[in-house]
Amino acid sequence: MANKDLPQGFRPYGRVKQVAVMEAGSACYPGDFVSLASDGQVDPTGAGSTILGLCLSYASAAGQKVLVSVDPEQLYVGQADESEIDAQTDIGNNCDIVATGGNTTYKTSRQEIDSSTIGASAAQLTIVGLDRGADNAFGEFAEVIVRINEHQAFGKDAFAGV
Repeated sequence: MANKDLPQGFRPYGRVKQVAVMEAGSACYPGDFVSLASDGQVDPTGAGSTILGLCLSYASAAGQKVLVSVDPEQLYVGQADESEIDAQTDIGNNCDIVATGGNTTYKTSRQEIDSSTIGASAAQLTIVGLDRGADNAFGEFAEVIVRINEHQAFGKDAFAGV
């Protein structure tokens, strides 16, 4: 059975370890990776930028409060945008995100893993496993477990990947 193409951003894998209440600098959707800006607000992360954590709630505009998962050891699940994550040998590789705007109708993120960046030596995320489910397999639109590789908090050092 083929994987579904249903980008919904990222979601925590396992128990959420640490949450902070932050102020949004722009619209933020549940499932968006966010970055801390110089004004102290969080904005959806751009491709290639460092990541503070994952937005867990919705803010329609700047100044609104959002919940953000900020633990650098938290794992997340996200969908690949194409078919490059196609084998067990992709586990341990780094990748970036596709920083797509959120779905304004359903108030959900549309961020995905940028499959074309698999294997980059320095990238935002590290793939740690395939999300095991009856309707998920390696290949196009695979859902994989990732950890933040380029984390803004706590002096976290980036992992070079395999």
